[in-house]
Amino acid sequence: MIGQDKVKEILLRTLSRKRIPHALLFHGPKGVGKEAMALELARAFICQEDELYACNQCSDCHRIAHLTHPDVYFIFPFTGKITVDEEKAILKSVVDNPYMRSNPWATPSISIEQIRQLKKESSLSTFENKGRVVIIAEAHLMTPEAANSLLKLLEEPPSKMYLILTSSNHMALLPTIISRCQCLRFDPIEWRDIAAALTQRASVEESQANIIAKISSGSYRRAIELLDEDIDNKRTKVLDLLRAIIKNDFERLLAMEELVKSEEKNEIKELLNLLLLWFRDALIYIEGEANNSTIINIDQIDILDKFCHSFETLDVKRITDEIETAIQLIDRNVYINLIILNLFYRLKHNLRRK
Repeated sequence: MIGQDKVKEILLRTLSRKRIPHALLFHGPKGVGKEAMALELARAFICQEDELYACNQCSDCHRIAHLTHPDVYFIFPFTGKITVDEEKAILKSVVDNPYMRSNPWATPSISIEQIRQLKKESSLSTFENKGRVVIIAEAHLMTPEAANSLLKLLEEPPSKMYLILTSSNHMALLPTIISRCQCLRFDPIEWRDIAAALTQRASVEESQANIIAKISSGSYRRAIELLDEDIDNKRTKVLDLLRAIIKNDFERLLAMEELVKSEEKNEIKELLNLLLLWFRDALIYIEGEANNSTIINIDQIDILDKFCHSFETLDVKRITDEIETAIQLIDRNVYINLIILNLFYRLKHNLRRK
């Protein structure tokens, strides 16, 4: 597990007291370890060799790690009728890296059939003597029928059956489901923990790992995804956009047209988020709190220094509000050319050169 010390402490205390709730809800942002922790907890529940920890040596631990244990179920959302090969591929992605479960569908859901099958299995005896663990990933994606069916199972849980629900949007769950679970919030992972994981697990060079970790917004999944993207090129594009914005009307119009023509919507949002991080760094620098821990773009500190000293004032709060509003409008599918052009003009208005 990467980080999440508070959650680890709570779960260890629960295990040591042998007061394990029949239903847990792990909620928090994507990529912070909810499913990884659920699998780790399943090992701790069922491991025959240790009362608190998973020994990771016994047959139970190995089978759970490979999602082949007969008393551990991993339910995930999908679209349509899933094939056996597709299901195996998704489960393999969890086995390979529980932070990176594959999701090839645009609008997946957990169906009533999946919950009915779970209820059928729950009525049978366990194969071994430590109980049954059911992990329901992204539980908020249950259909209304599936959610109501699960609620009945939560109201009358079978003996020695432990349900672990994970969710990145737990408020979309039925309040009655939430009330029947012990809820544990997973916070964004500290950037230092993500950087350490990148260097140890993905062999990323330390300075690059630090930058990616800071940009990842506390998500190890996002950090891994950034490894496949040319993040340095994107940061250069952000600086080029800033230079165009402060020049003149023609350069701003040209930059807008080039941006919209060459980038997809998600890529434009990514660039705007990097622009937000640049102004976050600018605020920290202006307030005199810049150091290796606080500045994200630490390798561009000289450019940041010149940038911050080029303007009479920098109303960073207003600027970040404008960028965040533009991102929200893009999500609502408002005409993207107009969004970007309007944003550029508003940024220019708030960037008055000395």
